[in-house]
Amino acid sequence: MNAKTWQPTGVEGLYLNTKSEIYYSRYRLNGTRTFRTLKTKVFTVAKLKHAKRRVDVEKDRQRGAEVGGNFQTLGGLLAEMKLRLDAIPVAENTKIGRKSNIERLQNYWQRGSFDAFLARNVTADVVAELRDFLIHKAEWKWKFQKGRSHRGFKIATVNQTLWVLRVMLDIAVEKMVLIENPFAVSSTLRGSLFAKGRGRGGMGGAKLQLPDRADMLRIFAEIRRVPPSFEHFNPNPEQRVYLQNMAIEMADHAELLAYSGMRKEEATCSTVADDRGDEFKIWGTKSETSDRFVPVNVALRQVLDRIKSRRIGGKTKLVITREPRTAMRRACDRLGLPRLRNHDLRHYFASVCIASGVDIPTVSRWLGHADGGALAMKTYGHLLKDHSRAAAKKVDFTSQGIAAQTSVA
Repeated sequence: MNAKTWQPTGVEGLYLNTKSEIYYSRYRLNGTRTFRTLKTKVFTVAKLKHAKRRVDVEKDRQRGAEVGGNFQTLGGLLAEMKLRLDAIPVAENTKIGRKSNIERLQNYWQRGSFDAFLARNVTADVVAELRDFLIHKAEWKWKFQKGRSHRGFKIATVNQTLWVLRVMLDIAVEKMVLIENPFAVSSTLRGSLFAKGRGRGGMGGAKLQLPDRADMLRIFAEIRRVPPSFEHFNPNPEQRVYLQNMAIEMADHAELLAYSGMRKEEATCSTVADDRGDEFKIWGTKSETSDRFVPVNVALRQVLDRIKSRRIGGKTKLVITREPRTAMRRACDRLGLPRLRNHDLRHYFASVCIASGVDIPTVSRWLGHADGGALAMKTYGHLLKDHSRAAAKKVDFTSQGIAAQTSVA
């Protein structure tokens, strides 16, 4: 090491390159010593980045990762990504879904051998080519249908497949193979590389659009009403009572999801005994750590009391309908509003909470996220901006504002 080029800073492993005046981390992993730039000329910033880098290196050391591993290729990045995902406890269905997304990315890769393809050659054009192929040309067969093939995947499936590639390229950036992830660059310069439509909201699909509170109440009321179109079945009095009871159950099921933020599967697991008064116990289905308590707000208390008035025993299930999606779609069609999915009710809960002033980390805990609010920030961050703009309009530094403040005091 040239002492004239590399100047120690007094912090172990942190050096200043005297030629470029940029700080570097120096560490040893599996017998190999290396420098990695911290991309800053500010010492205080460099110390923070260096501390994080040391933590990452220690994780690699404990995991047995090779610093000289083949992170240049998609095959090497995929192996590293699998190691990281396997270390995160998730539900079995999530593991199956991830495996399918990975296999789809490998099987429909259009540029030669997937495993040997260089990460630096994955440009925005390559991603766009793959995206369009998956939407319009990719042929696949449903395993229960013999001799019949389909062409093109749904938007959500395409975006889930591209998500795998994005995570791999994030690792490539971390390992200094790429300077920037083309997904991030394209979002700024040319629009998202993810498919447009009802894809996954946080991954570049269509912007999350939900009805306002007044329209949501109209939807719940419409679900609760048996539509006149059912009259052509000529229901007898007993059938009429059944249809009305089922409409009430469906509406309360939808409201339970909207006011608690529960996933569909979590609601079906809930029992009368999970209502603890000021708190409600949610048995998480997404991972081993997603069990949680959420405070019971006024709207949730009302729907819980209505449901419990029709149930007997603490072990009785809260919801007896499978899901409210079909009832919601029919109600939205009758009202002339965009259709809603079950998961949109969870988004509605988070959006109303944030618009009401609840901070995102708290909302994230209520939703059962284990990432400290990172996913919630991506999905609902725009709501904070809207709330901030509205709050800023209330700030008055003029003489009239000072006089109003003085009169109130």
